[in-house]
Amino acid sequence: MALLIALGAIGSLIALLVTGWAAARFGTRALLVWSSVGWAVAIILVGLSTAMSATWLFSLGYFLVTFSMAFTNVAINAEAATVERFMGRAIMSQFHGTFSLGVAISLGVGAALSHVGVNPVWHFLGAAAVITAVRLAIVPVSCLDGSAQPVSASATLGGPFATAKAEYRERRVILIGLIVFAASMTEMTAAQWMALTIVDDFDRPEAMGDVIYWVFVVAMVTVRWFGAPIIARLGRVVSLRISAVLVVAGLLVFAFAPAFSWIPFGAVLWGMGAALGVPIAFTAAADDPTRAAARVAAVASFSTVAGLLVPQLIGFLGEVVPLRDALLVVAAASATSFALARAVRTEGALFGSQRAARRRAERAALEADEAGAGGAGYIDDDDQGPSSSSSTPHTS
Repeated sequence: MALLIALGAIGSLIALLVTGWAAARFGTRALLVWSSVGWAVAIILVGLSTAMSATWLFSLGYFLVTFSMAFTNVAINAEAATVERFMGRAIMSQFHGTFSLGVAISLGVGAALSHVGVNPVWHFLGAAAVITAVRLAIVPVSCLDGSAQPVSASATLGGPFATAKAEYRERRVILIGLIVFAASMTEMTAAQWMALTIVDDFDRPEAMGDVIYWVFVVAMVTVRWFGAPIIARLGRVVSLRISAVLVVAGLLVFAFAPAFSWIPFGAVLWGMGAALGVPIAFTAAADDPTRAAARVAAVASFSTVAGLLVPQLIGFLGEVVPLRDALLVVAAASATSFALARAVRTEGALFGSQRAARRRAERAALEADEAGAGGAGYIDDDDQGPSSSSSTPHTS
């Protein structure tokens, strides 16, 4: 299973190397049309592989699924940014929330079909027909621009790695990238392994695995939808650390729950904790507008690397220990995110308390004031002016 998932990560990685160039060369509108058709072909192959029990066909289909979705993600995020600029306010988190909402809806449909015994091949064929038709119908009206930008196309080959290579020397970028790695690991592990954990370790039907992951996604969508006011109220560092604590708590429930009835509660905690890590990290990476694109590309590359490494790690551990215990590796990653949270601050030292820094600054200012007051009380003879000379007789 881990090797099959890794093929998907490889498909996404290869696509990322050319998506920036393709978007500039052909335009986002064309990318959305092509990737919609490509996704339909890929998901049909996945469906047929389940009917034929053909692992090689599943591998090919899943590779093409993630390859085509990488082009879709680039195009829809570019168009969402255009909409955001036209509206003049930050609404990107809502777009990402609707992406997760789509996941939640599809999980509900899949769980219902599994519950009534519909063969999986019909899940995939039906999704390919319905979703592709909807996508192709809304592409013309959803793109505000979507045109090609051939002038910049030559500079965008190589994907995030080429764009970001100069930023890897910046310590803050590396630390934010590690936070993205941990946050991506948190979300993708749930997507890849949570349902299988329910089936294998708790001996529940496949529909129940979908339901538990649905609970996770709903919790994540809810927090993401209200993410902006939460971060504004608590700040980035506190929000990130609370997220890390929630992830660890949810994973501990998953690993050590005495009964299955605890698992939905663990899924809620895990989903709430997984919601804000990536948005906070990407916002922090884009703080400097002159270097925002390169730095976002740099931290995004950490997510790609996580997709290549994490499935194999979880799969290997799942061969040695129960799968729900193997998931605890994500808790270790979240603890790292907690420790590195100060890297997302807008200003100040990477390692050091802002409160302590303020106290030092206030103490230095107070000492400077006291020194100034002491100096004001001492009058040098040279500064006494004409009056001093009148009281002292001159001698020839």
